[in-house]
Amino acid sequence: MIKVRLSESDPTILSFDGEVLECFFIDGSRRFHISHIEGVQFEPNNKGKYLLTIKLKHSPLLLWVDEAGAAKVRELAAEMQKGMGSTKV
Repeated sequence: MIKVRLSESDPTILSFDGEVLECFFIDGSRRFHISHIEGVQFEPNNKGKYLLTIKLKHSPLLLWVDEAGAAKVRELAAEMQKGMGSTKV
């Protein structure tokens, strides 16, 4: 299980157990089964932040990440991509 806080200034936390991605926001939470995720991208912008894009079946989930969370989010993205390739429902 991987848990990561995206930013020191944002309380958003992501948790991935190999099959379900849980997103905990200040105003609620959402869960996504890996079979509902079509792709994951993690890329820097030119202002010292990173954009995590989780491509869902109908709309993307866009999350900003700061330098403090970047290494753990890279690990999360890699685990999600591995899970997307191996999970069949």
